[in-house]
Amino acid sequence: MNLLKESVIILVNQVKDGLIMTKINVILGSVREPSMGHRLFTYLENHQDELEAKNGVAINFIKIGDYKLAPYNEPFPPMATPDYVNTLDGNQKKWVEDVSDADGMLLLAPEYDYSIPGALKTALDYLAQGVNDKPVQVISYSMGKVGGLLGTMALLPVFQVLNMITLSHNMQLANIQNVFTADGELNPDLSDKEKTYYTDRIDGVVKNLAHYAKLLK
Repeated sequence: MNLLKESVIILVNQVKDGLIMTKINVILGSVREPSMGHRLFTYLENHQDELEAKNGVAINFIKIGDYKLAPYNEPFPPMATPDYVNTLDGNQKKWVEDVSDADGMLLLAPEYDYSIPGALKTALDYLAQGVNDKPVQVISYSMGKVGGLLGTMALLPVFQVLNMITLSHNMQLANIQNVFTADGELNPDLSDKEKTYYTDRIDGVVKNLAHYAKLLK
């Protein structure tokens, strides 16, 4: 039996056994080092197995900073150029393909000056048909009291033009520096009630996204 036939048989068996799982990208929308958002990102990584088991999804972790994306400056916008992906450089193409490969997106979004970081907007500018009709959920964060709400609002028209399904129950994480330690654990100084609150809210965001990612797949 040749390799192609073996691969097809394995794929068919995986589908029958329900092993082809819905895939969710968790994307850190900051390129700063260190980033407060990295604490939340690491928290989710630390609890990956638990979150995947609870929700029946596979979670892929992405940092936009790893792609070193320059501002999008092609002659035509992605939405007007169906084959644009093949014109991109290696890291740009990989970013688009990695995002498009998933069935849903959980975006961890900081707020800069009442909006979103330029690096995050640059990354979103590369996306097009690959995210059509896919659900997106946001956990915004800040070191202040509002938790990045205005950053989330700035993202909504971007999601709309990309034809993404913007979900409700987004989370605004205020005073993030007091919630997580540098290694991605809940601050031990939090009360049990506060720890339960943050755990339940984050679990709820992932559960909501997983539900719609599977539904719309």
